[in-house]
Amino acid sequence: MKLSHRNLLFSLFSLFLLLLNAKTIHRLTQFSLDFDNTEASHILVIPFLSLALIWLNRENIFHDVRWSVMPAMVLVVLGSSLYIAGMTARTRLNQNDHLALLTLAVIVLWLSGFLLFYGSAAFRTALFPLLFLLLAIPIPSRFLERVVGMLQVGSAGVAYGLLRLAGTPVYREGMVFVLPDLVVEVAPECSGIRSGIALLISSLVAGHFFLRSTRRRAALLFAAIPVLLFKNGLRIAVLSLLAVHYDKRILTSQLHREGGIPFFVLGLFLIYPVLKMLVKSERHRSKATADARSLSAQYGGFQ
Repeated sequence: MKLSHRNLLFSLFSLFLLLLNAKTIHRLTQFSLDFDNTEASHILVIPFLSLALIWLNRENIFHDVRWSVMPAMVLVVLGSSLYIAGMTARTRLNQNDHLALLTLAVIVLWLSGFLLFYGSAAFRTALFPLLFLLLAIPIPSRFLERVVGMLQVGSAGVAYGLLRLAGTPVYREGMVFVLPDLVVEVAPECSGIRSGIALLISSLVAGHFFLRSTRRRAALLFAAIPVLLFKNGLRIAVLSLLAVHYDKRILTSQLHREGGIPFFVLGLFLIYPVLKMLVKSERHRSKATADARSLSAQYGGFQ
């Protein structure tokens, strides 16, 4: 079967799956567009990024396509089981977790279609953009609470250290800072979860494009964590200093609510040297390996 025919059948399958789960897709869209869900603003971008990654590597992904019925059936069973579990557990889960379970079910079913129409080889080659789709799942509530709590504590610690370095008198009691004529609380909303997710996604994509080693890709991701804490702590410290020395209303202004973009850009600038160092390290290792093989072949030829 020609690739164009497979594409048509897969497109029809995808359309049918979307129509069948239109309610879930609509709920997911509304959830992502809700400004209060700061941890979900990236969700609608993920499918387009995944498709773009597949398109950019389409020649390698679709080089060897074939039917893969049995492995696809495994994913069909898994996706169907997740969907049934989501429907039966509706009353026992909150809206966020219920939507997360149904979204996971839809993604697994879509992956089963990709595996069915294009085969195991294409699936393995496209594994990163396919698994990238999992980022479109709403973060489960308990895990989200723990992540936000860790970011909150870490960012408060960095902000406190920066305020002390700035020479500003500050007393800290947990998440509360007492400054001259001002009390600041580092609330969960100040955790920087939105920009943190954006920074991690950027690190994932950058690692995929510029690094080959799984270990170095993981190192880039781990490096993003202290960068995230620093840039978020810096934002808290800067806003606090502006409120102390300029105008207290800065803490309730639009700059406080929507001023995270410059600090996100700062995070990208801080993560770039780490990426550059990892790329350089990988190139040196590849060159050393190539030289060693060349010497081995050269001396092997004299035997």
